[in-house]
Amino acid sequence: MKTIVIAHNYSEISFSAMSYHFAHYLANRGHRVVFISHNPYFSEKKILKMNSGEIILYSWSTERRPTSIRDFIWFSRIYFKYKPQVVIGHFVGSNITVLVSKMLSLGKVKSIEYYHTLSNQIILDLKKVTLKQKLLFFRKKLFYKFFCDKIICPSIAAKKDLISFFSVGKGIVLLNPMVDRFREKISISKGSIVISYLGRLDPSKGVIDLVKAFERHQNNNPTSKIILNIAGSGKQSDEIERMIKNNSSIHFFGPLPYNKIDEYLNQSHFTIIPSKFDNLPTVGLESLMNQTPLLISSATGLADYLEEGKDCFKFTPSVDAIEELFGKIESNTNNEQMSLNARNTFLNKFSISNYCEDLLKIIE
Repeated sequence: MKTIVIAHNYSEISFSAMSYHFAHYLANRGHRVVFISHNPYFSEKKILKMNSGEIILYSWSTERRPTSIRDFIWFSRIYFKYKPQVVIGHFVGSNITVLVSKMLSLGKVKSIEYYHTLSNQIILDLKKVTLKQKLLFFRKKLFYKFFCDKIICPSIAAKKDLISFFSVGKGIVLLNPMVDRFREKISISKGSIVISYLGRLDPSKGVIDLVKAFERHQNNNPTSKIILNIAGSGKQSDEIERMIKNNSSIHFFGPLPYNKIDEYLNQSHFTIIPSKFDNLPTVGLESLMNQTPLLISSATGLADYLEEGKDCFKFTPSVDAIEELFGKIESNTNNEQMSLNARNTFLNKFSISNYCEDLLKIIE
C-alpha cells in the first residue's frame, strides 16, 4: 500500500473532479490517499474507508490561500504523520506540499506537479509584466527544476510552453478528463443557429474579437440566422456589455451557476472558444460531453485532439478569421453528424476511467 498526497479541491465540480475520482480510484485499490482540499473546506479531518484503502480528508490551516509560514508548519506535521511516497499538486497548494515533502524526505518522495495554464495566457491577461511577476516566474522555474520529478501537461501545447518558457523538459502529456453527465441532446430549433461562448471575459479569451467579428458578419449578411450567446465574467465584462447592448442577436447571461452549464451548452448548435492562448479549456470538454461540436481557436491545446469538419471547425484567433468562420457555419448542413462525432470524441479521449488508469501508471 502506498500513501499518496493530493492537493486540489475535493469536489466533483468541473475539472476538480479528476482528483476526486482519482482519489477514490486509488483507495479502491488499497492505497491510502491524504487529500488536502482547498475548496470545499473541511474544518475537521474526515476518514473514508474503501475496500482495503482509505481517503483521509484535510483542509489547510485556514480557508485562505495556503502561502503562509503557518501553512508550511501545518503541512510539515501532515508529512511526518503519514510519510507519503507520492505527492500530486495542483495550483497554489502544490508549492507547499511538493516543496516540504521533497525536503523532508531528502528527495525520496516522487513529486508530480500540474501545468494548467499557459505562460502566454498569463502574460496577456496581466497586460503588464512587473518586476515582481518576473521574480515569481523565476521562482516557479527553480521549483520545476529542483523539486518536481514529473510535470503533467494537459496538452502537447502545454508541454511545448513548459519547455520554451521555463526551459524544463519534465513534461508528460496526460489529457484532463471530465465526468460524464450527459443524458440526451435537447432538440434545438432549426430556424436559427445558436453559437455559445462560456468562460472568463479576459483578454486572452478573445471575446471582444468574437463580438466584433459577429457584428461585421451581421452587417454583411442581414438575413443571418446566427444567435450568439455569451456567458461568463471577468475584466472585460463591462466593455462587452456596452458593445452588445443594442444587438438583439447577442444574448448576455453573465456568470452561470455550475448546475446550469450543461443545459446552456446542450441547447447550442456549437460552442465557440476564440482564445488567443489556452491549454485544454474545460468548457470544450463539457461541450463535447453534451454532444455539442466546437468552433475552436487553433491557439488552444485542445484543438490538437479534434478533427476539422468532424467534431469541430478550427480558426485562427482573429476578427477576420472568425468572420469567415460564421460564413462557413451559415452554410453547414452536417450539424447532427458533427454532434454525434463530438460525443464520441469525448468518450474516446476524455473519460475519467482512461485518465485514472494512465495517471496510475505515471505515479507507480
